[in-house]
Amino acid sequence: MQSTKKLFLLAIAMTLVVAYAVAAPAPQAGQDIRITNGPILAEVNGNAVVIAWSTDVPSSSRVWYATDKNNLTHVAEAPENGSNTHRVRIDNLRPDTTYYFQVESAQSRGNRGQGESEGVLSFRTLSSGAQTVHNQKPVVAATEAAAGMQENGKVRITNGPIIEEADGNHARIAWTTNIQGSTRVTYGTDMGNMSKLAEAPWGAGGLTHRVELKNLQPGTTYYFQAETGQAAGSEVESDIFSFRTPNNGEAAIRQQHPQMVRSEGQGSGQQVGSGQQVGAGAVDHPRMREALQALQQARADLQQAPPQLAGHRQNVINLVDQAIQEVNSAIQFAAQQGITSPDSRASQQSYVQPMASSANSTSPMITDAQRALVQARNALQQAAHHFGGHREKALDDVNQALQELSLGIQAAGQR
Repeated sequence: MQSTKKLFLLAIAMTLVVAYAVAAPAPQAGQDIRITNGPILAEVNGNAVVIAWSTDVPSSSRVWYATDKNNLTHVAEAPENGSNTHRVRIDNLRPDTTYYFQVESAQSRGNRGQGESEGVLSFRTLSSGAQTVHNQKPVVAATEAAAGMQENGKVRITNGPIIEEADGNHARIAWTTNIQGSTRVTYGTDMGNMSKLAEAPWGAGGLTHRVELKNLQPGTTYYFQAETGQAAGSEVESDIFSFRTPNNGEAAIRQQHPQMVRSEGQGSGQQVGSGQQVGAGAVDHPRMREALQALQQARADLQQAPPQLAGHRQNVINLVDQAIQEVNSAIQFAAQQGITSPDSRASQQSYVQPMASSANSTSPMITDAQRALVQARNALQQAAHHFGGHREKALDDVNQALQELSLGIQAAGQR
């Protein structure tokens, strides 16, 4: 009798376990990762910051940041170590400068999606020499609703699109807008038939839009167009761009500007619906456009150069990224203020001879990057306006990049 009772109780217990297992919801594919604490500014000084947060599951650690809250184009990340806690350090910041950021955690394996901090946050670096501060809360930047009211509900692409990452089978494309909206990319291998569609949930990334293109073919050229719209009818489409996926075994593409193959607005700021084309105002400022193209070329050359600069190459790339952001901001400023250039002729991009110091000790890609940086500096010096101070900041970044590159070349020559 006693054994029968024990068997009966055991059967009930097993039934409850099975019932709970059936009723308990399993994680769904694409389910968001939840940020459970933070982010906080674990450390801040004049040139660096450490941002920390925690999530409900182990995931990656990435921070998107910039000095413009609408253009979070820089990325810093820490190696994925299977932890729920995340710490990302960002170096080479400017003293006494406000930076905007958003943290992101994702799982490359498993069946979960990704989590982002709510809204865009900000912090200010300290003055040079000031003592490091710890465990500060970031400031919440202006809300998207306020931005929408300020822009009268008209959506504009403010930066990009760029290829954040691409390998032989997938690509991640990103761009930013002035207010929230939809996130869509049409693409294909034929520019006249971009029939494939990739999209992300409405407003998922705030002002930053990211789309994953999957099931791509290695070594193949793809054409694409980014689109952001609002329910009120305001929408914007980018120009048409192209990129080529790496062949199997080749290094992945990271933070690359795609090649524009057709300007929908012919660079004149033509509107689509109530939105403004991405190239607005650029045609009126040939020197700034020349500087932008030279900087993009320098970045591409640096990424393809062999790692022989004793750690200086990444510093140069970071400075080039900052200069690209400043030039984009300058062109935007000119478009918003209605500033036109007295020199409306097409830019004549002159050939710049390589510096003698690099000819015998570095790779051709480093020499090309150095030449492109000199060309960008010359174009910025010849630009007709100050562009709200953005031209001067870009010029400072380029000069620092050239100095850092020279240090790297010297270090490589001493090996």
